[in-house]
Amino acid sequence: MKVAEKLRLAFEDPRRALRAAGKRPIHWMVKLNNLVVDGTKGNVAERGASSSGLRELDEVREYARTRTDISDHLVTLFVESLAVRPRLIVELGVRGGESTFALERVARLCGSRLVSVDLEDCSSVSTYERRDFIKSDDIAFARSFAEYCEKRSIAPEIDVLFVDTSHLFEHTVQEIEHWFPFLSRDAVVFFHDTNLKDFYVRRDGSMGIGWDNRRGVIAAIERYLQRPFDERRDFVDVAGGWLVRHHAHCAGLTVLKRLDGVVSSAAAVRPRARTAISSM
Repeated sequence: MKVAEKLRLAFEDPRRALRAAGKRPIHWMVKLNNLVVDGTKGNVAERGASSSGLRELDEVREYARTRTDISDHLVTLFVESLAVRPRLIVELGVRGGESTFALERVARLCGSRLVSVDLEDCSSVSTYERRDFIKSDDIAFARSFAEYCEKRSIAPEIDVLFVDTSHLFEHTVQEIEHWFPFLSRDAVVFFHDTNLKDFYVRRDGSMGIGWDNRRGVIAAIERYLQRPFDERRDFVDVAGGWLVRHHAHCAGLTVLKRLDGVVSSAAAVRPRARTAISSM
């Protein structure tokens, strides 16, 4: 059935549209919104940019055409990670391998070691030869990370850290406490789902179903940086020696980039995250 026909039937018989979309009103609201978006302007990503001149970037752009809760952020993840020319990338949370798709291309370009961690077996989502998959709770693995690196002759200094796990406040606080001490001097950190609600809106106006995590991830970042943020809007800030860039769309992505010697007016630089968390 064509999009225009679906829209016509939905407006003529909203009860039928509600039954077809599911029991919860939010589901039919999202479905109807996406029918309108597709019927009026289509998927913006499908009209994407011309070739960039970098094959890996074009691959990420093409991959991001499929709408998900992170699709809008995959190019950002690729570009920001590539900019630091990482030696070691750690990915906490793999799922279907969307973040892995972007990060492994950075790793191939830079010759990086990629370490992926998930509770489920996600070993098959990548064939990158310098990728290690660890089936574990990421906090438990963090406690043995130094030993893991020593056995493999890897410097335990993380240049790119990607966090996309439980999205719960206490767990994210623990992730900051346990993983930030391993960050390198020029590290960049990505937190996904920092604007997680019952539904989210992508750049093209389409919507997806989320869940209300009670601001879990962004609240943990606020606790660490000792500053409140409005995750509903894009923003750029400096706090605690970090450049903070937030993208509100598509469930939210918050990027922290270390700024040596820069101290915000609201918080002093803390040399180790473990000290910062335990002192609160």
